Amino acid sequence: MMNLEIVPVQTSPMDHVLKDGFLDPDLYQELLRTFPDCEANSGPTGFSVFWGDPRYDQLLAESPAWRTFFEMTQSQGFVDYCVAQFHQTYVDHGCKVNPDDIRYVRYIETRADKERRHILNPQHAIHEIFVRPDILQGNIGYDRKVHIDHRRRLMTVLIYFCDAVENAMVGGDLVLLSAELFHGFRQKRVVRPAHNRMVAFACSNESFHEVPRTVQQARPRNFVQITLSSSFDLWPDLSMKHHAS
Repeated sequence: MMNLEIVPVQTSPMDHVLKDGFLDPDLYQELLRTFPDCEANSGPTGFSVFWGDPRYDQLLAESPAWRTFFEMTQSQGFVDYCVAQFHQTYVDHGCKVNPDDIRYVRYIETRADKERRHILNPQHAIHEIFVRPDILQGNIGYDRKVHIDHRRRLMTVLIYFCDAVENAMVGGDLVLLSAELFHGFRQKRVVRPAHNRMVAFACSNESFHEVPRTVQQARPRNFVQITLSSSFDLWPDLSMKHHAS
């Protein structure tokens, strides 16, 4: 139901992979058809449905497709895929946990803890990784300044449920940037949202990215963000100030 084939990591401008047709086509079409309207809320886009919200629970109860998708993310098998895909990146960029020791735990990170620099009351060891499958919508005016994610994040997976061409979208692309040229960002890769497109990257101190402001679109920028996370920092503190989400 997911394309979990290990593919070569693209190292420019930072370590990432991109796959089109990531989800089974029938599953994707049903998820697309039933993609929920997201209420104004906290989160990177300002419009989100998070695990633990009543709307999220209702969606899983009413939709077999969303329940199937959710349960696929909540498994040791999915975490094993994510570890294997970026195993060398974790080693090369100083992840504090031996990738071979990583284990999945089922845990809901609250909205409040998501926005804190540190989880208030950690319940798991550093090598125990939980998975956040967040549902998000970006509307006109949405942007994300250059940043790297919380140091407790292991990996981010983005799956788009929209198409930039169909949506006549101006702005709203994902831009990956090179860390070694931090002040100039001359090296970059622009990833346009497209149906069933997946882009993933390890959340190391090298994983700078941004979303330029969306100034035009016919429909919302719908996507799911799957984040693998520890309850503790996984990456060295390099005293960088560009960390967020």
